[in-house]
Amino acid sequence: MSLLNRILPMCKAYAYMEPMIINGTIDHLKYGATGELLCQNIRNEWLYSNVTSRDESVFQFCNVGEKYFNDILSLKDPIMNAKQFSNNQLPFSFADSRSLCEQPDLMDSGVGDRKCFSPKNFTRFKYFAFCIPEESQQFFYHWQRQRKIWWRKFSANPGRFSLTEISIDDNGQESTEIRAEFEWGQETIETIRNVNTKMFDSLEPAEQEMFFSRVGKRKVLPHVVESETSLEKACMVFLCDGYTELPYHNDRREVFRFHRKLAPYKITFAAPLLNAKRADELRQLSIYLGLNLKKSGISTLITPHLAKKSLESQFTDSDCLGIPYIAVLNESTLDDGILGLRSIETTLEEKIHVANLTSYVELLIKNY
Repeated sequence: MSLLNRILPMCKAYAYMEPMIINGTIDHLKYGATGELLCQNIRNEWLYSNVTSRDESVFQFCNVGEKYFNDILSLKDPIMNAKQFSNNQLPFSFADSRSLCEQPDLMDSGVGDRKCFSPKNFTRFKYFAFCIPEESQQFFYHWQRQRKIWWRKFSANPGRFSLTEISIDDNGQESTEIRAEFEWGQETIETIRNVNTKMFDSLEPAEQEMFFSRVGKRKVLPHVVESETSLEKACMVFLCDGYTELPYHNDRREVFRFHRKLAPYKITFAAPLLNAKRADELRQLSIYLGLNLKKSGISTLITPHLAKKSLESQFTDSDCLGIPYIAVLNESTLDDGILGLRSIETTLEEKIHVANLTSYVELLIKNY
C-alpha cells in the first residue's frame, strides 16, 4: 500500500483534509477542523520567515478574485505603497500568502500520489525580492539556502530535502527547485528564480517607469528574485513527513509527529480510569488548566473522555492527532499538584507542578 493510501484515511478520520475529486482530477483539498489549524500554523511560520524576520521591509498583498497571467500586473498597486513607505529606496520585498489560484494546465490528470500536492485550485505562497542590481545574484544564492533551511527546520527527516542544480532557460533566467524525497520519488515543492529585470520586459516604457526605484541617488530598475510554493504543497509535505508507524504490542500503529510549531494542538490531557467522583474532579482540573493554557495562546485540546478510557487509548488518540505534549493527571495530582508531562517524541514523562504548567509549556513551544 502506498504512503498516501495509508495517510489519507487517517487524514479523514482525524479531520485533517480530504482531496475533492471532480471529473477525475483533484480539484482542491478540503480541510477539517484539525487541518485548518495545521494550515494556519504553516502560514504563520511562512510569514514569520518571509515577512516578520526579514532585514528589509516586506509588504504583503493579495489578489482576491483577480487572475493575472503576468505577476508584474498584480504588483502595480503594492509597488506604490512600498515606494512610499520605504522612501523609494531599495531593497524591499513583497509576499503573498492568500491569493487563490488555478493550475493553468493539469497534465497527466489523475489522482495518483503526486496529485494531492498540486490540486487544480490552490493557495499560493509567493515572495518577490526587489534587489539592488549589484546584489541580486548573491541574494539568489542566499535565498536558496534560506528556503531549504525553512523546510528542513520543521521536518522529522531533514535529509529528504535537496536543491537541484541551477538551470538557465532560453531567456537567460536562472532557476532552481527544492525537492522532497518520498517513496514514489522526488516531489518539487518550491521554485526559486532569479528574474532580474525580465519581468518588466512586457511593460510599456510608461508602465516601467512606475517600478523604477533608487539606490542612494541613483535611479535603477530593481532586479527581482522570486520564490513560490503553495499551502497545499506545504500541508501535504508535512503530513507525509510526519506520518510514522510505531510498534504496538504485536502489531504497529500509525501516528503523526509534527514539529511543535506546526502541530494543530500543542497539548492535551489524559488520566487513568478512576471512580466517578475522582474522575470528575480530574476533568474539572483539566478544564481549569486548559483554559489557562488557551489564555496564554497555547492551542489546547480538552477531551470529554478524560478518565473514561484507558491511558493507552488516550495516548493513541493524541498521537494520531500529532499532539506533542500530554499532561497526565492522576489521583495524587489532586493531593500534591504534581502531574506528568509526556512527550510524543520520547514517550517519557517529566514531573511538574500544576502551577508551573502554563509557563513551562510556553517555554517549550517558544523554542524551535
